[in-house]
Amino acid sequence: MTNKNFLKIENISKSFGKIKVLENINLNISKSEFFGLLGSSGSGKTTLLRILGGFEIPDSGRIYLDGLDITNLEPFERPLNYMFQSYALFPHLNVFNNLAFGIKDHFDKNEISLKVNEISKLLSIENLLNRRIKQLSGGEQQRVALGRCLIKKPKLLLLDEPLAALDKKLRTKTQLELTSLQKQLEITFVFVTHDQEEAMSLSDRMAIMKNGNILECSSPEEIYENPKNTYTANFVGIANIFELKKKNENYFSNELNTQFEISKNELNENFNILLRPEKIKIIKKNNTDTKNLNSVEGTIIEKSYLGSFTRYEVKCNEKIISVIDQNYNDNTNYNFPVGEQVICSWSKESVKILED
Repeated sequence: MTNKNFLKIENISKSFGKIKVLENINLNISKSEFFGLLGSSGSGKTTLLRILGGFEIPDSGRIYLDGLDITNLEPFERPLNYMFQSYALFPHLNVFNNLAFGIKDHFDKNEISLKVNEISKLLSIENLLNRRIKQLSGGEQQRVALGRCLIKKPKLLLLDEPLAALDKKLRTKTQLELTSLQKQLEITFVFVTHDQEEAMSLSDRMAIMKNGNILECSSPEEIYENPKNTYTANFVGIANIFELKKKNENYFSNELNTQFEISKNELNENFNILLRPEKIKIIKKNNTDTKNLNSVEGTIIEKSYLGSFTRYEVKCNEKIISVIDQNYNDNTNYNFPVGEQVICSWSKESVKILED
């Protein structure tokens, strides 16, 4: 066993009746890694998490944690903790006793008090120890649930939609705190989410799941910048996807009626490419025609001001493309009304080739 396969998932499959939920899942997760399982509802991510926790038994395959085969162990026999989406806190106990619940049979009162104080200070909830759960906000409950898991110092912590109950501003703040805490404790975290921003913010690596399969597994940067397939490109971030055709050694988009320059020139026939909206430069047409490579004229049909940036929907030929423009300048060249004629352009390095 090495740090790179601290948690080893081998050929895991699971069906419920005739419905195949997981099919031959293989993953190696490193020690102290923050690993995300990202997918839409029904992708199999929660079932995989529950199998890791021992709440579901796989039809086939093995799971190894730190060299130990845990496939058939009961949940309480596994050196891990599971943080449920509902938090599963005890409403009749105060915060202190919720935190102490998992260790009360293993330590004396003084040791329990020390451990509770230690974890409560780490999570900045030391002033809440005497409160009942109903007296806490959603963010405070989330910290208590996390503390109850971490106080046992598990080798692995499983989190099911850990931030789903929080509002957007608190969720963003908690993401930063959670990553900092995980690095400090050096515990391996595996979490499930359908929120792409959450997955990218928290994960060292993440797996994209669809229909019980893992489509891609890599760093958030790699998956966003260089996705392998159309599904991942569309699922993570906003995607402009075009089909290119090779014509006389050149690459052409019928949808945009424009010629593309790309970094790879050995490609043949037809293929799909990805162009992220923030990679597109948008300028006012100013009655200037352009026939340059990687450039197309269009008309703004929708505009959404979102604070630090503006998102435009631009109709180019018969295709509508999304463009994100940073709001760093008050000049009219950077703030376009609906109906404005514009030119959209991009570099060849921004054009990403998709495998499907």
